[in-house]
Amino acid sequence: MRFNISVLALLLPLVTLAQEPKKESPLSFYGFVRNDFYLDTYKGVNAFHDLFYLYPNYIGVDANGEDINRQTSANLLSIVTRFGVNINGPQVFGAKTTGCIEADFAGKPEVYLLRLRKAYMQLNWEKSQLLVGQTWHPFWGGSAFPQTGSLNTGSPFSPFNRSPQVRFDYKIGHLTLNAAAIYQQQYVSSGPSGNSNIYKRDAVLPESVLGLEYNKNGVTLGAGLDYSSIKPRVTTAGSNGKIYKTDEVLGSMSYMAYGKYAKDKLMVLLKGYYGQNMSHLTMLGGYGVASYDATTGHETYTNYNAYYTVFNITYGKKWKPGLFVGYLKNLGTSDALHPFGAVGKETATTYGSATNIQNMYRVSPSIAYTVPKFSLVTEYEMTGANFGEGTFDFGDGLYSSTHLAVNHSLRLVMTYFF
Repeated sequence: MRFNISVLALLLPLVTLAQEPKKESPLSFYGFVRNDFYLDTYKGVNAFHDLFYLYPNYIGVDANGEDINRQTSANLLSIVTRFGVNINGPQVFGAKTTGCIEADFAGKPEVYLLRLRKAYMQLNWEKSQLLVGQTWHPFWGGSAFPQTGSLNTGSPFSPFNRSPQVRFDYKIGHLTLNAAAIYQQQYVSSGPSGNSNIYKRDAVLPESVLGLEYNKNGVTLGAGLDYSSIKPRVTTAGSNGKIYKTDEVLGSMSYMAYGKYAKDKLMVLLKGYYGQNMSHLTMLGGYGVASYDATTGHETYTNYNAYYTVFNITYGKKWKPGLFVGYLKNLGTSDALHPFGAVGKETATTYGSATNIQNMYRVSPSIAYTVPKFSLVTEYEMTGANFGEGTFDFGDGLYSSTHLAVNHSLRLVMTYFF
């Protein structure tokens, strides 16, 4: 009898613990191991050892008239492998707190170095949410982004950018309004000192984005506008040998609209953008020098304008065929560009990404096999870019004729999720 009572006394705390509700873990880990194989037929502008392909890079022909960059290349990489942690915290100001840290192995100056992708915290109320930290740019489109096998995810026809930001979302029924103030870190502007976030830092004011998104019964509709300013120079050098401070700032406006239907096995996405100087969003565009004072070196600037369209459709679950189609057009500069150099040999000074491309297209069918924890994607991608040739028009920054460069790409992507 005494033995039974002793055993019950020892087991009672364990029984009590088993009956207590299980506490939510403050940390939850996620990620995947991913291997990408690619084969390209044309050298391009890209990143991560050609894994992130943007567009074919036409640089001319050799002495025999052969296109120099029409060159086949292939590689197998695992640098997209990713891991992250979601964090659940206590209530602050009546809001549930959460956070996220995410990294991969595609860092600079060399790939295979650890790279920060996301690092943000959130305050979540019943109808609103405040986010502070680095995550996707609002023009990424929330849940309405292209589904492709390639790491470029439709870029440069669609934005690809993660940046430090303060973002506030407010829900009204099925409608969400959002506002964000954004600075630059990994995805930066172009200017006289190369690609750098110094132009945004010197402009002081953050990039400002306003947007809205409607979600109901598998239908998503969204729109947004973006204003960004940069200061390309803080000083100029005059022909008299003197240095002058300058406060010249370039402001740029961009707009987006999108619609998505996703229900059962079908997903259809249509997106459109019209924008100025969107190169920091991994899109084509930039700006140029509009006027120049030789005495002081003072410059003013003008934006390149462009529009971009994306269509994406997928169908299925275990087996999922898909199609991505993208098109963009360079509409030229808002104002005339200033001619530098001798008469008959004038050149324009421009900054950005491929301002000499007049238009570009991409067609990319794919097939994905997906089961729990595993996926295999095969994708063909054809990207064609018309590069400006012939007479350059200083009035709008465009050319009188074009040369077409085309890349044919095969991509195989194998991913194991955890």
